[in-house]
Parts: sequence; C-alpha cells; structure tokens
Amino acid sequence: MPGGNQADKAFERAFAAVEAAADVMEAVVAVRDSYGLSNATYHLGQLPAIAVDGPYVKSTYPAAWLTRYLIQGYTRVDPVVIEGFTRTLPFDWRDLEMSPKAADLFADFVAHGLSAYGYSVPVVDRNGRRALFSVNAAVDEGEWDALVRRHRAGWGEIAHALHRKAMEEIFGEGIEIPKLAPREMEALILTADGKSAKDIGRRLNISPRTVEAYLLSARHKLGAENTVKAIAKAVKLRIINI
Repeated sequence: MPGGNQADKAFERAFAAVEAAADVMEAVVAVRDSYGLSNATYHLGQLPAIAVDGPYVKSTYPAAWLTRYLIQGYTRVDPVVIEGFTRTLPFDWRDLEMSPKAADLFADFVAHGLSAYGYSVPVVDRNGRRALFSVNAAVDEGEWDALVRRHRAGWGEIAHALHRKAMEEIFGEGIEIPKLAPREMEALILTADGKSAKDIGRRLNISPRTVEAYLLSARHKLGAENTVKAIAKAVKLRIINI
C-alpha cells in the first residue's frame, strides 16, 4: 500500500476512479487527473507467442502526437516500448539506454511540448500477457524525483488495476482465460499455418503422436470440439497470434 498521507489520498482517489470508470480510456484519464500528471498511457502489447504487438493502447497524449508517432514508426525505436515489454520491474525513462534514433524520438517528443520525464510499470499476468503503464509530468527534475518517490508504489498497483479492467473490457467480465503450455500454443499456431502433425513434429523435434496429444490437451483446455475451433478461440482470447 502506498505510504504517506498525500500519496495515500492520491492512490485512493485514482484506484476508486479506475474501478468506477466505464472503460479503460476513462480510467486512464482519471488516473492522470488524480495524480496531476501531464499524461498517462496503458499499452497492452505482449501476447504469449510474440515479443511486441501493440493493437490496444489507451493514452491521454494529444491526437496529433499519437498520429505522428505512428506515421514516423516510432514504435520500432521507442526505448520505453522496447524495454517495457522485456522488463519486469518499473523504470524511470532516464535510466534507458538511448540509441541515436531513440534520442531523435525524444527530441521530437520534447519539441512537441511533451515532457521527457516519465516512469513506466511493466505488467505480466498469469496468462503471459504483457502490458505497460506509463506516466509523465511537465515538471523540473527535482519535482519529478519527488513525485516518483511519493507515488511509485501506488502507480504499481494502479497498473495492475488498469490491466484487470482492460482484460474485462476485451474478454468480458469474469471470464477465465485458459493457461496453455508453450508446446500447446506452438502446436496450435503451426496447425493454423497449415502444418501437419508430422511437419510440426519435425519442427519441434517431437513425434506426431506427441503433437496430437498437445492439440488434444489444448482443445480440452479451451473447451473446443475440434482443432479449428480451438485455434479460433485461442486467437479471440489473445492466447495466440496468427
């Protein structure tokens, strides 16, 4: 639980707002306002089968900047995104290693009136999904240091609250997401790609019978009567990406 009276009040206000929000975007805006931040972002990026995938982003950044970010292809060089989907611990943006292209991105960021002082909290849930919650504020360095010290514990809890809300928004409230083993996911992905059990066995260095056993187990966990339906359900639940 966050410590300090001011931090506690901000956390309680933000947490209650997230719980009461109609959707994730409303929750992200509420978090920004509760902490007096410049911007906040929730980014669902990791599926179990791939490293970085970013179809679900809720952010308070200006639309003009978000459009420019996409057009310039900044996702490919943004160290916050790249590091955020490989790390497990929160980090201050000042601790990131900057490639020349990343430095250009941050220079452009600042040139558009945005603050380079930021803090990100990676989230990894029990189903292997990764998300990243990031905040930033237009303050001087001393104020930023104090802000992070005061609120970083609360931001960690808020990140997980936002992730739970996003899962409810995407998959439906209270839905139980099956936990597939890596081999089960690989078997489904390769089957979806048109590979036979024999082909998959050669690829994974296992027998075709073992491949069939993985597919059967995956179908059972997903409650699907056949492999085609198992693949469709796994994709819908974002367990695999094809």
